[in-house]
Amino acid sequence: GNINHAVCRWCYNDIPMEDFCVGAKEIGIKGIDLVGPKDWPILKKFGLHSSMCNGAEINLVDGWNDTAFHAQLIRNYSEMIPLVAAAGYTNLICFSGNRRGKDDETGLKNCTDGLKQIMSLAEKNNVMVVMELLNSRVDHKDYQCDKTAWGVELSKRIGSPNFKLLYDIYHMQIDEGDVIRTI
Repeated sequence: GNINHAVCRWCYNDIPMEDFCVGAKEIGIKGIDLVGPKDWPILKKFGLHSSMCNGAEINLVDGWNDTAFHAQLIRNYSEMIPLVAAAGYTNLICFSGNRRGKDDETGLKNCTDGLKQIMSLAEKNNVMVVMELLNSRVDHKDYQCDKTAWGVELSKRIGSPNFKLLYDIYHMQIDEGDVIRTI
């Protein structure tokens, strides 16, 4: 009873949301990841938590590492952060985006410059902006935030208690291996 399991919505997109919530409750699931505002009322109806909200990101490949997307991302996150807080949730996903030829330092600088523009709003609303580490070898070719050290450096540069990393063991095992030692 001391572990609260959650499942990721996109893995079950072919199941209608209400049916999915019924099944999740039946097997003891407490939350569903990557659920946006339109489905929050359904989660609440079934007493489930949106453990990682989404809906502000553009997609996985167009992210904070490219200044061409900053205006849209800042607008999206500035609108979404208060919605997440008002709904009683605390975590909101974000993505670095694909490298598209950018070296690590350029990607870090661009992510830092963009994300810093929304962090005071996240802090004010007690919302954690969480960047997921994804593998770039198998599932997400060219994704920039694909190494723990890169994500940790980004977190240091942003310097906010409301910016976190989602350390996905599956993805980091593929790109780095030896996840226990890394953790």
